[in-house]
Amino acid sequence: MQLLSVQNPVLKKGVHYITQDYKTREDANHEGIDMIGKNKATDDIIAISDGIVYDTGYNDKAGYYVELQHQNNLITRYLHMKKNTIKVKKDDIVVKGQTLGKMGSTGDSTGAHLHFAVFTLDRIPLDPLPYLQGKLEFNSDYFRIFVKGVQSSLGAKVDGLPGKETLKKTITVSNKVNRKHKVVKFIQDYLYNLGYTEVGPSDGIAGPKFTKAVKHFQKDNGCASDGIITKQNKTWKKLLKLL
Repeated sequence: MQLLSVQNPVLKKGVHYITQDYKTREDANHEGIDMIGKNKATDDIIAISDGIVYDTGYNDKAGYYVELQHQNNLITRYLHMKKNTIKVKKDDIVVKGQTLGKMGSTGDSTGAHLHFAVFTLDRIPLDPLPYLQGKLEFNSDYFRIFVKGVQSSLGAKVDGLPGKETLKKTITVSNKVNRKHKVVKFIQDYLYNLGYTEVGPSDGIAGPKFTKAVKHFQKDNGCASDGIITKQNKTWKKLLKLL
């Protein structure tokens, strides 16, 4: 299946055919997306975004690989690369679109392809698709985007700088109150980018996944872990970095 609407390519010619998706029903442990290139052939592998080379090397499972660390501390992994084609080394600075190496079939692989994966620093896997399609980015100021979204949706001054006015405008959000308010999407995106991936892709609805992610955030930040973001309470202050 050809992946359409690729805003952030990882294959040089820009054509991406998916041969195995992220965590399919058949393989829930598949922590990335497998793909091949134009005309279902091999291609050069390029950096999805600016970053620093976190690691390169070889192991029996990944084959020859490159890992990049990005501004928001997410890691991208490029596996099964062809032997002797890696063009970068640890601690190199790379830019979006820079060639990292060539597609191969090294390691635990039955044919030439790229296994592309996204992880947090503590190795929690994330769905790569939103990053490939540009719905999520690696080097954006997620906090400022979140604050501006909150301010816009709540009718506060939109400057990306949280303060008393923004906090005063906050509302209670839960699976029972304001569950479809437009602020929900901004909270979902922000929690996801903080690593609370159980929130899932943003849909603007404060459902069970939203509640689970909020509880996790609350627990990590010393708040009452009830899944409810109450007007002007400690959870809002933590989200807005006012406490």
